Amino acid sequence: MKHRFEVGQSVLPAHPRRADPDTYVIVQVLPETSHEPQYRIKGSSSGVECVVCERQIKGIRGRSSHLRASLPRFESERMDHVVWC
Repeated sequence: MKHRFEVGQSVLPAHPRRADPDTYVIVQVLPETSHEPQYRIKGSSSGVECVVCERQIKGIRGRSSHLRASLPRFESERMDHVVWC
């Protein structure tokens, strides 16, 4: 299954729990290991990192992140605060 999002792309929760949800940045596209593409994302303001399924996020048009240059290149690099969907 093909991933819809790419590293550095800004996304929002598909079903936010707050009226003003944090914007997240895709920091890693994870290898296919389940029935749905997965991503590691990082909160732009909170810095919280987690792993989400593609159905849990939606894209933001025309916005990219300044975080791209500092992103880890490998899955084994820094997996703090990981939540699996």
